[in-house]
Amino acid sequence: MKGVRAATYTPMTNTVVLYYDQSCLVKELLSSISSFLPFQEQLQTSVKKQWITVFFSTSLLVFHWLLRKKVSLLWAYLIMNKLMAVFVLFLSRTTIKSGMMRAFKEKRMNVDTLTTASIFASLYLKQPASALVIYIMSTLSELLTELTSHKATTHLKSLLALESTYAWKVEGDVERKVHVEEVMVRDKIKVFHGERIPVDGVVVKGEGIIDESSVTGEYLPKVKTSKHTVYAGSILQEGELTVEVKGVGSSTALGRMITLMEQAYEKKAPMQQYADKVAEKMVPLSFALTIGTFIFTRNFHRALSMLVIDFVCGIKLSTATAFSAAIGRAAKKGIFIKGSEHIEQLAKSETFLFDKTGTVTEGKPYVERIHCFNHYSEEEVLMYAASIEQTSSHPIAHAIVDEAKRRHLTIAPRDEGEPLKVVVGKGIQGKTKNRVVTIGSKRYLQEQGVNVDVTSMLVDTHSIFIAINQKLVGALKIEDRIRAGMKRSLQQLRQLGMKKAVMLTGDEAVAARRVSRKVRMDSFQATMLPENKASYVSQEKKKSPTVMIGDGMNDAPALARASVGITMGGKRTDLAVEAADIIITQDNPYAIPELYQLSKRTVRTIKQNVYATLFINGMAIALGAFGVISPLAGAAIHNLATIGVVANSMKLLFKGEKQNGNPLLHFA
Repeated sequence: MKGVRAATYTPMTNTVVLYYDQSCLVKELLSSISSFLPFQEQLQTSVKKQWITVFFSTSLLVFHWLLRKKVSLLWAYLIMNKLMAVFVLFLSRTTIKSGMMRAFKEKRMNVDTLTTASIFASLYLKQPASALVIYIMSTLSELLTELTSHKATTHLKSLLALESTYAWKVEGDVERKVHVEEVMVRDKIKVFHGERIPVDGVVVKGEGIIDESSVTGEYLPKVKTSKHTVYAGSILQEGELTVEVKGVGSSTALGRMITLMEQAYEKKAPMQQYADKVAEKMVPLSFALTIGTFIFTRNFHRALSMLVIDFVCGIKLSTATAFSAAIGRAAKKGIFIKGSEHIEQLAKSETFLFDKTGTVTEGKPYVERIHCFNHYSEEEVLMYAASIEQTSSHPIAHAIVDEAKRRHLTIAPRDEGEPLKVVVGKGIQGKTKNRVVTIGSKRYLQEQGVNVDVTSMLVDTHSIFIAINQKLVGALKIEDRIRAGMKRSLQQLRQLGMKKAVMLTGDEAVAARRVSRKVRMDSFQATMLPENKASYVSQEKKKSPTVMIGDGMNDAPALARASVGITMGGKRTDLAVEAADIIITQDNPYAIPELYQLSKRTVRTIKQNVYATLFINGMAIALGAFGVISPLAGAAIHNLATIGVVANSMKLLFKGEKQNGNPLLHFA
C-alpha cells in the first residue's frame, strides 16, 4: 500500500503493527486494510468446524445404527454413500489443495499430501465412511489444539486488556483527559480512586493502596507514597496519586511482558523442530509402506490401512500443544518464558548458579545484633546512631533508622548549625544533644582517636562502630537478610534433579561464606566482577547445561552466557530482563523449583506422546498389513491416538492447582 513502509501481523494476539509515512490518512489506511483482517473469519471458521464435526459424527452414528438394524433401505444407503463422498471432498478442499500443491509444485510431501491420498483411496474403494472418519477425527484433534492455544493465550489477552487508553494529564493546576499516546516521559499524570494506572512512573504526590497482582504477581495490595514506583496495569484501590511518567507504551513493564509473550509463541524448541522434521520424514515412509503392502498382498484394503495411519499428526500436534500449554501455564503464575527452547534447556540443566545480593538475599541490609559498651543500652546506642544517620541515603543508614523506628524510639534531630562530616567508604560524624557521635568502620574510629581494642574478641571487624565523645558505646552487626523461602527452594531443586548449586557474588569471602552456609549452597565464588561471573558461567556451561539466576546490571553478561538465564523479583533491572531467557515477576524463590518441575514435566509429556504415537500407530499398521483390521478401524485408531496425545499435552495447562500451601504442587 502506498505510504506503508512495513507491517507485522502476530497471529497469537491478532495484532497488526503498521509503519507508515505521516502523509497517510489513518482513517483511509484502516479502511483499506479492514477487508484483510482475519479475526472474525477465524472465529467463524472455528465455530463452523465444531458444528460440522457434531453433525457428521451424529449422521455417521445414525447410518451405522440403521445398518445394524438391517433396515432394508438400499436407496437410502446409496444416497448416503454419495452424499458422504461429496461432503468429504467439499470439507477437505483446503487440505487437498495444500497436499496437491506441495506434491506437484514443490516436489515435497507433507501430512496434507498423505491425508489427500487416503481420502481419494477411500473414495476409490467406495468407502466414504472411512474418509469421513479421517476428516471428523482430524478436525477434532485440531479443535483440541486450538482450545489449548486459546487457554494458553488467555493470560496474554488479559495483559492486553490491562492497557489503559486514556490518562489525566496534569497541566498547571488543571487535569486534562487525554489519550495515553499523548503522554510523554517526564509528564505528570493524576490517578484517581478505582482507576487503572496507564504508565510506569514514580509517585510525586499523594498516597494510595495499589493492587499490582496483574503485573508483579504480588497478591497483597501495597501502600504507595512519594518516591515509590508504580506500574502500568496496576489498579489504585484507594487514594489519589500524582505520578511522574518514566515509561509509556511498549517501554512499560506491562508492554515488555506483552512483547515477550508474543515472541515466546513464535520460537520453537530444538525438540519441537526435531519433531517437525521427523514427522515430515515419516510421510514418505507411509507411502512406501502402502506400495510395499500392495505389492506383497495385492490387496487395496490392506494398502489403504498404511495411508490412513501415520505418525505425523500425533508427534507434531502434541509437541506444539505441550510447549504452548507450558508457556501459558507459566504466564498464569507470573513467569514469562521467551521461547519454548528455554523450557527444554532448563529441563536438561543440573547446575544452578545464583547471584547473592537481591537474589539469594533481599539486597536490603538490616541490624541483626547490637553490642553495647561503657554502660550504654541498646536503645541509647541505636537512638544516637539514628539521629546522625536519619538524613543519609546510604543503605546502612536506612537499616539503622528502620531498626530505631521498629523499636518505636524517638529520634532526636541533629544540633542546629553543626556540620555533618562524611568520609565516603569510612564513616560519618555529627552532633546531637550536644554530644559528638562518630559512626563507621573500626579503622575510621581508630583514625578519630577512639579506642576499639576491647571489641576484638566480641565483634567481627565488619560491624559498624558507634562512639560518643570519643568513647566507644556500641557496635552494630549489619547483615543482608536471606530471602524467605530460599533455603527450602534449594532443597526442592535438589529433589527435582539439581546436582550443583553455586553462589556468585562481588562481596568479600567472609560475607559470602556466611550466606552460603545458611542456605546450604554447594560452594561460592566471592569478589567477582561482572566479567568474572560471565567467565565462570561459560566454564560451567562447557561441562553441562547451566542455569544462571540474577537480577542486577552486573548479572546481565552472566545471564546472557548461561544455557538458561533467569531474572527474578521486583528489583530486577531492565538490562537483566533483556539478557534473561525467563522472567519471574515475583520476589518468590519457590517459583524457581515450580518452573524447573514444569520444564521437566513438559519434556516428559512430549516423550510419552512420541512413544505412544509410535507404539499405537505401529501396532495399527501391522494389524492393517495383515488384514486384521479394516481401513476404517485403522483410521479410527490413528486419530484416537492423536486425540489422546494432544489431550495428554493439555494436562500441563489444567492439572496441578496449589494445594495445602505446598509450592511444589503448583505444576504437579
